[in-house]
Amino acid sequence: MTTLEGRTLGERYRVETLIGRGGMADVYRAEDVMLDRTVAVKVLTERDDGERDRFLREARSMARLNHPNIVAVYDAGRSENWSYIVMELIDGRTLASVPAHELTVHQALRHYIEILDALSYAHDNGIVHRDMKPANVMLLPSGSVKVMDFGLARRATDMSSNTTAGEIVGTIAYLPPERFLGKAADARSDLYSVGVMMYETFTGQVPFKSETDDLVAVIFGHVNEPPPTPRSVNRAVPMQVERIIMRLLEKEPDRRYQTAPEVIVDLRTLLGPTSGGVTDPGLRRGQAASNAPPTAADAARKTIEADAREVLARTFGKSRPIDVGYSETLAGMLATRKGDWAEASRAYQSALSAFAEAKNEIECAKTALKYAAMVLQKNTEAESNADRREVSNAIDILTEALPSFRGRSMVRELEEGERLLYALQRVLIRTR
Repeated sequence: MTTLEGRTLGERYRVETLIGRGGMADVYRAEDVMLDRTVAVKVLTERDDGERDRFLREARSMARLNHPNIVAVYDAGRSENWSYIVMELIDGRTLASVPAHELTVHQALRHYIEILDALSYAHDNGIVHRDMKPANVMLLPSGSVKVMDFGLARRATDMSSNTTAGEIVGTIAYLPPERFLGKAADARSDLYSVGVMMYETFTGQVPFKSETDDLVAVIFGHVNEPPPTPRSVNRAVPMQVERIIMRLLEKEPDRRYQTAPEVIVDLRTLLGPTSGGVTDPGLRRGQAASNAPPTAADAARKTIEADAREVLARTFGKSRPIDVGYSETLAGMLATRKGDWAEASRAYQSALSAFAEAKNEIECAKTALKYAAMVLQKNTEAESNADRREVSNAIDILTEALPSFRGRSMVRELEEGERLLYALQRVLIRTR
């Protein structure tokens, strides 16, 4: 694996130590020999033109921002065919890696006030972050925070309703519904992502998740399902905090907070001495699932999961056939919910073709489960008017999918597939 340690970029930045590695860029500690200061240098490892353009957009977006809670960008350039950004070196931990038992309610609220203050400044300058998540917030030893990685940001005036599935980049767990529906994104989209972050901080989990790593199910949740209330997950969450989180997580942007300062006002009210405020316990006390404080292993798992979500998100944003597959599967799920069988069938068939084109066997198999379940629901309701050809097609598709689950020891999916296969065969027998 290529490393730049020991090299000098742009005849100025002497690269010293690798301090972070991501899917598309590595971050090094380096010495600015001209100004005699230590800096962070982010070096692009992807070489295609699209990624180079996005990397340059990150530099331009961040260089416009000068705020105490935003990581400063000093320089950007290209050296020996390496594109790089020179940034303020931050000594701290990401919010994603901080165990919840280390935070009190008041500390968490203060962190989010600073995060929102940074976003308010960016929004006022026409910049939407577009990738807000705990892994992009650094917690400094002083207790203050720094928002970083405006790599997915673009000027608000550049966003339109023409956004395609291929432009949906970021981390799935934190994206707002409008990003999946191809609608315009704006400052309120960042506020939704902050709502997901707060939900996770106060409950220990994101509002929409999938135990089987089914990304489409997560997307469907963001678009179509109400999140469980924070207090239903953790009884210790103050009711006032729950109200703020739930308003941030409104599906329709018009129903959310409209600006970051509005949220800041409500959070500061909770901290005020005359407001009645909130008590200040550790965040996990009274949690419904467990009263035990998280262990070091819990913190490590949370960090690993955050890293995995980043990788999944980058994969999602990079491959056009995969994008089409996810988008069409989501359309199929929504159509099934409405009982629009023709649209559901069309969407699932399109998704299966897209995943097959991408040679993504496991997503193809998962979509086959959803398609088979839709066909069963439709033809069970139809009773004597069941479509034998459609049922036979679903049986064939499902039969081809089952070995994918069997070979990966995906027991839950395999059992569900076998159940659906048996039910579809009974429908076929009944209609002879």
